[in-house]
Amino acid sequence: MTPERLQQIEELYHSARERGAAVLADADPELRREVEKLLAEDTEGGGKLLDQSAADLLAGAPAPQITPGTQLGPYKIEARLGKGGMGQVFRAVDTRLGRTVAIKVSNERFSDRFEQESRAIAALNHPNICTLHDVGANYLVMELVEGETLAARLKRGKLTIEQAIRFGAQIAEGLAAAHAKGIIHRDLKPANVMLTKSGVKVLDFGLAKSMNAANLTASDAIVGTPAYMAPELFEGKAADSRTDIFSLGLVLAEMVTGKRTHPGQAGSLPPLLDRVVKRCLEHDPDERWQSARDLKWELEVSASAPAAATSGPWNGRLAGAVAAVALLLAALAWLYFRAPSPAREPVRMSVLLPEKSHPLSLAISADGRAIAVVLVKDGRQQIWIRALDSLEMTPLDGTDGAANPFWSPDSRSIGYFADGRLKRIDRSGGPVQTLCDSMGALGGTWNQNGEILFGDLVRLKKIPARGGAVSHLANEGVREIYPFFLPDGRHFLATQNPRPTEAGVWLRMLDGSDSRHILPDVSNAQFIGPLPGSNVGAVVFTRRDTLMALPFDVRRLEAAGDPFPVARGIAGGSESCWMAAASNQGTLAYVSGQQNGWQYVWRDRQGRKLGAFPNAGAVAMISPDGKRLLGDQPPGDNWVLDFARGVATRLTFEGAFNPVWSPDGRYVAYSKHGTGIFRKLANGAGQPELLVPAQNLAVPESWSPDGQFIVYGQINNETAADLLAVPVNGDRKPFIVVQTPATENQGQFSPDGHWLAYTSNESGQSEIYVIPFPPTAGGGKWLVSRGGGVQARWNRNGKELFYISNDSQMMSVEVNTRSVFQSGTPHPLFQTDIVDTGIRNGPISWDVAPDGNRFLIITPSSSDTPSLTVVLNWRAGTPK
Repeated sequence: MTPERLQQIEELYHSARERGAAVLADADPELRREVEKLLAEDTEGGGKLLDQSAADLLAGAPAPQITPGTQLGPYKIEARLGKGGMGQVFRAVDTRLGRTVAIKVSNERFSDRFEQESRAIAALNHPNICTLHDVGANYLVMELVEGETLAARLKRGKLTIEQAIRFGAQIAEGLAAAHAKGIIHRDLKPANVMLTKSGVKVLDFGLAKSMNAANLTASDAIVGTPAYMAPELFEGKAADSRTDIFSLGLVLAEMVTGKRTHPGQAGSLPPLLDRVVKRCLEHDPDERWQSARDLKWELEVSASAPAAATSGPWNGRLAGAVAAVALLLAALAWLYFRAPSPAREPVRMSVLLPEKSHPLSLAISADGRAIAVVLVKDGRQQIWIRALDSLEMTPLDGTDGAANPFWSPDSRSIGYFADGRLKRIDRSGGPVQTLCDSMGALGGTWNQNGEILFGDLVRLKKIPARGGAVSHLANEGVREIYPFFLPDGRHFLATQNPRPTEAGVWLRMLDGSDSRHILPDVSNAQFIGPLPGSNVGAVVFTRRDTLMALPFDVRRLEAAGDPFPVARGIAGGSESCWMAAASNQGTLAYVSGQQNGWQYVWRDRQGRKLGAFPNAGAVAMISPDGKRLLGDQPPGDNWVLDFARGVATRLTFEGAFNPVWSPDGRYVAYSKHGTGIFRKLANGAGQPELLVPAQNLAVPESWSPDGQFIVYGQINNETAADLLAVPVNGDRKPFIVVQTPATENQGQFSPDGHWLAYTSNESGQSEIYVIPFPPTAGGGKWLVSRGGGVQARWNRNGKELFYISNDSQMMSVEVNTRSVFQSGTPHPLFQTDIVDTGIRNGPISWDVAPDGNRFLIITPSSSDTPSLTVVLNWRAGTPK
């Protein structure tokens, strides 16, 4: 079928839709038949349910005979949901997991196109995209999405502008995630958008095509639904991400008008969307929005634009007072960020954090206009953004598990750490880019040269902000964290915590030619540039709970005075990270009211609190007899807590961490950074014995029930974190348990010692897996968690595994550890309120009692939401 013929079909199709079927009377009979079939598809609700070419559409191949009760592999058919030219869609049940799914069944065994569909969908994992669970001989097993299609919703009338913008931004976010993997949809339309309680789901990537795949044949040229197809497809040109943007423009226009819109008739749109939609519908792809991420950002900007007043649920004096305060804060920010004033004074304001949220870290953009805060709310740990001239704080989708955010120099992007990897995301959202592995990273910084510097568990590392090779900064034997670039992009601050005489904040250069000890304080530190007309900036750091500033000469690169206090009562996070941040533009932000730290909390299987112990650290491990707790309580090293007496006794004094019990409770194994793994009598007597010498970080994680082996995690420069085991007696020669390019950690022996549960991010997010122990070739590997999981522990009866889900719920899974491992469907027990101890897939911050019915969880001591204070022009009146 030639491009000219396709153009004729498209023109006649639109004419028939607009003027009625009478226009087909004088048309070529073959042309008329093709258009009539396309129109019939529209009447049935918006097009093809399954991927199909023009030949499939015209052929009408017979559908396979599948009825309720039919079994396809482990899937039992319940009912038919729809039918298309290439096959059918059914609701079914996965008899193994008890999960309801949707199954797309092809009329024949997989064609090349159907295989293409499965590869395209399997590459996608995003909240706004329908999930592919499994692939059979001639069927795909998909997530069953509950809700109604956008097409069905539009039959009841148009949407509000706010709804259209919200739905459009979510569709754009899903497309952006697909485009980031080189996949385009090519059949975006209202029938392929599902509206659910949790948001939009983009369905049916059946016409998706990898932008890296070979071109399809000429017979496959007509793909998609003509009413929503971009001009380049009718012209026989290649599709790219901008093809989907064109289709989304038509969908946006239809949402706000309630009618299908021809590209040349999009002239009566609401002002908020007029410019956005018309640019989507440009005939030339180069004139459209160039990415779905940019389009999402534009929609969000449109949503925040001033609009006519509307009625809402708030009324009376309370609403007026809240609105007045919000407008005052916005006005203050606007006045502060406009043209410089010669006599500005400090302005202090309190920013409300979301109710019942727990902040972990924060960062201010380079231009001082926005704050990024990592918050735990409702079990989800995400980055939340608050623009100072905005009225609310909003979560940044896609940043689950985030820690230690930092901004790009242009204030448009944010770097952060999650799932043992360094990632970046646009401040307005969009696809997340994974840059490299970063096990246990603490702090990052981004210079004007496009370089990111970060400190992991071993040393400082550098990587191009766009991604690429990772290089190491030489400083052997010393761990450096919380780096922060000076304005020249060559010097940086970093925190060290080795011997007391060398601990504190250092000034270093990327090439290693300069290294100076600036401060003795072990704290995250930032550099603030000089005020106009001065050479003296400031190094901002925290001493105990007081935010301090050290005057610093940027020319001489040395202190220009004594430190002075800036604010008191600063809240502390993990690993010497205090929750304060500042910008060169004079904006300061800090969290206060959270000085009580963490506690150990007992909870039952329903989540009810049974008691608590104060002064928790980052690790929790209950003794085999259930009478003692092993942890790393403040002020450091390992402590043993006697539950009955409530008394803690210090066990080690040499910077030890991550302790584990021996199965008889007589010994404790622990790690010392840069030295290796030791064991020591649990009563504190005698000298520690070196079990595993290691220059890189090696951390004990579990002791086998027979006492013969210790499984430990070790950092490897080439393969991130790996799991190894060492015989406690004999030659003590370590051997590999799991080693891949991904991060493997948190290994836990089963009660019978024949299985090992562990965490790996090989799928792109941390999940729980189980393998036999000792490992054997072809021994098998089983995925236990679903949708993310960390910190697995076994019930000591051997019949149950627990782990922490992405939204911090305690999950339970029934398991069978006989000759072949089997696991059931995970189900939640309760919301844990567990703290992030700095490394989500690092130290295990909870344990289960020997009875399997009580859980000891490290939890914030205070349930009160702390306050976030913002100070504008904070340096006015301070020593220069």
